[in-house]
Amino acid sequence: MKAGIAMAFIALLLAGCGKQSAAQRDAQDKAKPGYQVAKSFCSQCHTLPFSDQHPPAAWPYVVSRMEGYMQSAHRRLPNPAERDAIIGYFQSN
Repeated sequence: MKAGIAMAFIALLLAGCGKQSAAQRDAQDKAKPGYQVAKSFCSQCHTLPFSDQHPPAAWPYVVSRMEGYMQSAHRRLPNPAERDAIIGYFQSN
C-alpha cells in the first residue's frame, strides 16, 4: 500500500517537472526581442497577449487588424520597424 502511494507521488512529481510555471514563461517572453515594443503598443488598449494565442502565420493579420483599431481610437501607431519587431516577437512562440 505504502509503495503504491509512493509510486503515485513520484509519478505526479515527475509529470509536473516538464511544465513551465507562469513566472518562467513570463521571464522567457520578456527576454525575447520585440517584447518591450509589443508591450508598449498592445497595452495602450489591453494586456499583452500570449505569443501562442495565434499561429505564427496569423500574426501579421492580427497586428494589422489591431492597427486599424488603434487608428480609429487615435492611438499611436507603430512605425514599420516597430511593426516588424512586434510581429517578430509574436511569431517567436
